[in-house]
Amino acid sequence: MPIDRSRMYKFPWSKADNPGAWVEVTDECDLACPGCYRHRLEGHRDLADIEADILLCQRLTNCGRISIAGGEPLIYPRIVDVVAFIRRNGMQPVIFSNGVNFSRELAGALRRAGLHQIFFHIDSGQGRPGWEGRSEADLNELRQHYADLVAELGGVQCGFNVTLTRKTLSEVPAILVWVRANIAKVQNVSLIALRGLDLSAGKRYMAEGRLIDTSRWQSGSPDGREISMTSEDIYAAVERAFPETRPAAYLSGTARPETHKFLIILYIGSPRRIYGTVGARTVELNEVWTHFRKGRYMAGFARPRIGKRLFLLAGFDREVRKAFLRYFGTGLRHPTRLFDPLYIQCINIQQPNEILDGEVNLCEGCLNQMAYKGGLIPSCQLDEYRLYGGPIIEAAGEPGEGRSGPG
Repeated sequence: MPIDRSRMYKFPWSKADNPGAWVEVTDECDLACPGCYRHRLEGHRDLADIEADILLCQRLTNCGRISIAGGEPLIYPRIVDVVAFIRRNGMQPVIFSNGVNFSRELAGALRRAGLHQIFFHIDSGQGRPGWEGRSEADLNELRQHYADLVAELGGVQCGFNVTLTRKTLSEVPAILVWVRANIAKVQNVSLIALRGLDLSAGKRYMAEGRLIDTSRWQSGSPDGREISMTSEDIYAAVERAFPETRPAAYLSGTARPETHKFLIILYIGSPRRIYGTVGARTVELNEVWTHFRKGRYMAGFARPRIGKRLFLLAGFDREVRKAFLRYFGTGLRHPTRLFDPLYIQCINIQQPNEILDGEVNLCEGCLNQMAYKGGLIPSCQLDEYRLYGGPIIEAAGEPGEGRSGPG
């Protein structure tokens, strides 16, 4: 079914009033993932500089959460101090990690420091030691290990990032079968289209008015089709496997407003069954009510274990109403199911930044802005500034076709 914007909520986030921001603590990493847009140029950053960036982001964006990334943040020697600093300043610390160094000891220290959520980046393209050549379905075993470990901690939300290629797009159902079965342990999953610079013949790029040497850019592809996957392509794979799935909200593109840079699907269910999805009206109410009470927006629901009170919204949210009818019908056939806890689980489909007909198409209301030289830039463009002095654009006289982006 085509995506119908009239049945989705467009997030109202802006640069100056945004639920999230981003800080990077190191550009060192112990894996080399396809599509990675971060180069190793600086190593571990000074803690005082990191803290200054966090406070600048808080002041400029009105954010309620800070994503800690890299590189690989868990190899940063003072990662626990960074988490504690964010929490002390009234925000939620969120870590993006490959999980290689996530031990029980470190997990406990992060939990005590106030960690709110951790996302593990796990996919079949990483060449992860001991998991080489495995399919996405095989990797669900590894995902289960991390989901169980975080669940044992208590009080920390768990998420996963999966970078998708044309080859692995067909494996989306296998990933989501596992994800949906773990609705009590896994709160978020991001399905991300492979990002890269289109290096096919004739393509030229520039930054700050000068042609750039694209050989320095590590995430590129001579095949433009491989990096042309859209959020619609990913959603189609989801919907074919789970026809009841409907996206509730989105972020559009800056250069192409018709693109869906983020598509948000919110499942309602118990560990024994998914009953349906949350609709646009519930997401809108959550955003507006949170901003009214706290003076800032929220990226997600405060408590994933939502309970049956969610069904009170069935009167004005058609998707919640459908879910309630499935829940009620299941309860008539199996009364014990009525005592199962209910959860919300977020599936986030992402289409990375791209160059379309010479224009950079970023996320409108970017959730991942970061501090850079006293201002804010999208985190996905950090290395364009570090390597070339500014954002990459397509050189004049070489009109772009299709989708080509540095990620």
